[in-house]
Amino acid sequence: MEQIVTKSNLDWTLVRPPQLTDKPQKGKYRVREWHLPAFGFKIARADVADFMIRCIEDDASNRKIMGVSN
Repeated sequence: MEQIVTKSNLDWTLVRPPQLTDKPQKGKYRVREWHLPAFGFKIARADVADFMIRCIEDDASNRKIMGVSN
Protein backbone atom coordinates (compact mmCIF):
# COMPACT_ATOMS: atom_id res chain seq x y z
CA MET A 1 0.00 0.00 0.00
CA GLU A 2 2.78 2.45 0.89
CA GLN A 3 4.52 1.80 -2.43
CA ILE A 4 1.37 2.62 -4.36
CA VAL A 5 0.83 5.86 -2.44
CA THR A 6 4.46 6.99 -2.55
CA LYS A 7 4.71 6.42 -6.31
CA SER A 8 1.57 8.43 -7.01
CA ASN A 9 1.47 12.05 -8.15
CA LEU A 10 -0.86 12.94 -5.29
CA ASP A 11 -0.05 15.03 -2.24
CA TRP A 12 0.26 12.53 0.60
CA THR A 13 1.49 12.05 4.14
CA LEU A 14 1.62 8.57 5.65
CA VAL A 15 1.29 8.48 9.43
CA ARG A 16 2.76 5.57 11.38
CA PRO A 17 1.60 5.59 14.98
CA PRO A 18 2.50 2.92 17.54
CA GLN A 19 -0.17 1.23 19.67
CA LEU A 20 -3.29 3.42 19.80
CA THR A 21 -5.10 4.09 23.06
CA ASP A 22 -8.48 5.58 23.98
CA LYS A 23 -6.91 7.86 26.61
CA PRO A 24 -7.68 11.59 26.55
CA GLN A 25 -5.73 13.85 24.24
CA LYS A 26 -2.49 15.13 25.78
CA GLY A 27 -1.87 17.71 23.09
CA LYS A 28 1.80 16.80 23.24
CA TYR A 29 3.54 14.27 21.02
CA ARG A 30 6.83 13.65 19.22
CA VAL A 31 7.27 13.36 15.48
CA ARG A 32 10.06 11.83 13.42
CA GLU A 33 10.37 11.46 9.66
CA TRP A 34 10.43 7.88 8.34
CA HIS A 35 10.54 6.23 11.83
CA LEU A 36 8.80 6.30 15.18
CA PRO A 37 10.46 8.51 17.79
CA ALA A 38 12.65 6.57 20.22
CA PHE A 39 10.71 4.77 22.95
CA GLY A 40 7.39 5.76 21.40
CA PHE A 41 5.23 2.81 22.36
CA LYS A 42 1.70 4.27 22.65
CA ILE A 43 -0.32 7.32 21.68
CA ALA A 44 -3.92 8.44 22.12
CA ARG A 45 -6.07 8.33 19.02
CA ALA A 46 -7.02 11.96 19.64
CA ASP A 47 -3.36 13.00 19.46
CA VAL A 48 -2.90 11.16 16.16
CA ALA A 49 -6.00 12.91 14.82
CA ASP A 50 -4.58 16.27 15.94
CA PHE A 51 -1.30 15.53 14.17
CA MET A 52 -3.11 14.52 10.98
CA ILE A 53 -5.11 17.75 10.93
CA ARG A 54 -1.89 19.74 11.40
CA CYS A 55 -0.38 17.88 8.43
CA ILE A 56 -3.25 19.05 6.25
CA GLU A 57 -2.68 22.65 7.33
CA ASP A 58 1.12 22.57 6.87
CA ASP A 59 2.93 21.33 3.77
CA ALA A 60 6.11 20.46 5.72
CA SER A 61 5.09 16.80 5.90
CA ASN A 62 3.91 16.55 2.30
CA ARG A 63 5.23 13.42 0.54
CA LYS A 64 6.77 12.05 3.74
CA ILE A 65 6.20 9.12 6.05
CA MET A 66 5.85 10.39 9.61
CA GLY A 67 6.12 8.51 12.88
CA VAL A 68 4.19 10.05 15.76
CA SER A 69 4.15 8.98 19.43
CA ASN A 70 4.01 10.30 22.97
